[in-house]
Amino acid sequence: MSLPRIQDDLYMAVNGTWQQNTVIPPDKSVVSADSDLTDSIRIKLVADLKKINAAPQAADSPLQNAVRLFAKANDKVRRNQLGMTPVRARLDKIAGLKTLAQFRAALPKLLAGQYVLPVSPYVDADMHDAAHNILNLGGPATILPDAAMYQTDDAENAADLAAWSKMVATLLGEAGFDQTAQAHYVAAAKSFDRRLAAFIPANVDFAVDSTFDNPLTWTEFVEDAGFLGIPEALAAKMPQTPTKVNAVVPAYLPHLSTLITEANYPEWQAWMLISELLACADYLSDDSRQLAGQYDRFLAGQPEPEAWEKHAFGVANDYFDDAIGQYYGQTYFGADAKADITAMVKEILQQYQVQLEHNTWLSPATKQKAIRKLATMKIKMGYPDQLFPLYATLHVEPEADLLPTILQLSQQTQDFWLQQVGQPVDRNVWGMPGHLVNACYDPMKNDITFPAGILQPPYYSLNWTRAQNLGGTGATIGHEISHSFDNNGALYDEYGTLNNWWTVEDKQAFDKLVTAIADQFDGLLYEGVKVNGRLTVSENIADNAGMAVALDLLGDSADPKVLQDFFIAYARSWATKMRPERAKTVLRQDVHAPATLRVNVPVQNFEAWYQAFDVQPTDGMYRLPAKRVTIWRR
Repeated sequence: MSLPRIQDDLYMAVNGTWQQNTVIPPDKSVVSADSDLTDSIRIKLVADLKKINAAPQAADSPLQNAVRLFAKANDKVRRNQLGMTPVRARLDKIAGLKTLAQFRAALPKLLAGQYVLPVSPYVDADMHDAAHNILNLGGPATILPDAAMYQTDDAENAADLAAWSKMVATLLGEAGFDQTAQAHYVAAAKSFDRRLAAFIPANVDFAVDSTFDNPLTWTEFVEDAGFLGIPEALAAKMPQTPTKVNAVVPAYLPHLSTLITEANYPEWQAWMLISELLACADYLSDDSRQLAGQYDRFLAGQPEPEAWEKHAFGVANDYFDDAIGQYYGQTYFGADAKADITAMVKEILQQYQVQLEHNTWLSPATKQKAIRKLATMKIKMGYPDQLFPLYATLHVEPEADLLPTILQLSQQTQDFWLQQVGQPVDRNVWGMPGHLVNACYDPMKNDITFPAGILQPPYYSLNWTRAQNLGGTGATIGHEISHSFDNNGALYDEYGTLNNWWTVEDKQAFDKLVTAIADQFDGLLYEGVKVNGRLTVSENIADNAGMAVALDLLGDSADPKVLQDFFIAYARSWATKMRPERAKTVLRQDVHAPATLRVNVPVQNFEAWYQAFDVQPTDGMYRLPAKRVTIWRR
């Protein structure tokens, strides 16, 4: 395959050879620069965990517990010997709850036993008081990947539901249910699912933070869910009954009493039993975990299940990722690199302040509040020096089997967090573990996290030029920082509390730019599927802002060769190849645009792109000056 000119297609000119030669393994639906790096990190850590496990047992510690959990998850012989046995008592328990009254009476024990329930509690910072934790109440997700899909009955929906039904019936059969029971549970669960979909927002709505902000008084929570006994069961596990909670999905709790009634209780019972089986199957035999993943693999076009050791490592990560990440950072990440990348972050923060000070469309008051957010932003680079106190409460019994271990860890985790309701938020908690190849901004803590995992090639290296590091990771740092004052970040003040600090005029000016960015992406094709510009707009804004601030650090008079290094490093960091089926699902769910477009669309907004490669109006990646959009750099 001959590669296109860089002026016509930056992404393929840089990544085309990789794209052509790379084969997606049968146990994956996507490969990318970050997945390749993730694989190499995992292989290294798996080898280390095995060595630690083979050594004499050390004193109990979070890392030692992680090692034990990995060893249990990796013990295929024992798991296959047990088969479905560990889950059968749990399924019998659910099947035996014949009435709503029996379910309500059993609910406290179901909560303590970590069964799937109509309400999923979790604890996080209060969006209206980010200094304190609040109890959040989520609910089940629909079978189809987007609740909006239920608005039409088409062949694609039918195929998805048929694939789900086949998987569940087979798994129920493996668990000992006859064909009559299989048909009953599948049909009843799908009936519940269809009614549920009416109260679940579309994915495009979930892309807006305000969707999740639905505070309720405790009295209102009791009115909505008291008929099931959920409030009193939760209250028994908290230091004191809170005055308010937050409903994550706005319409779900108010309609819970119509979703689950005496008459339609069998539908919920079927949903619960199937959800319980699917949740537990990942910790049973290899056959069970493969069966339980069939639907996700169908949606992703992935021929084979995840490799066994990768699966086992994932299980350990589910409960001990920070402990593993701290070990990785301490073992493989250097102090020199940590100091260098921290300096780059501070430089980018300073450059954002310059951009904001020179901005022509923000009011002075809004500018100052944005600058204050920058000044108070917490920087977390590499790995945490101290682990979160939760890890001191988690324990893995050496002789216990995997599923009981998982349920115990889940209970220990839930008990810990429910005790944090109403307590001060620990701002030292990391949003990502040290070995993860990713980065994030947390609006409710006003912090950015760059794990050690991503601070290496093809993103960053102490041996690279400044332009390469700014292209490979500086633009991503700028991306994450920009989330502090984008369409979602503008909702939070410097302390992480919902407190909109924009004037009406500023918001109107910003909304015009949001629309312009959305329009640049909306309707573009990736693997034959159209991009939803509104679903991806906040991430596209952040790409635009991150690129702008990184280019500013290179200066307006940067040599074309320096700019070329920047754009090539940026493009290389986004190398991605995805199965068409996965693309279709991702474009419905993900707030991030496909990687090819995250490279080719934003660069055309910047004069530096045209200077770097002498891009002309006749070239494929030329955008008329009037159509170019920058968010803050004006």
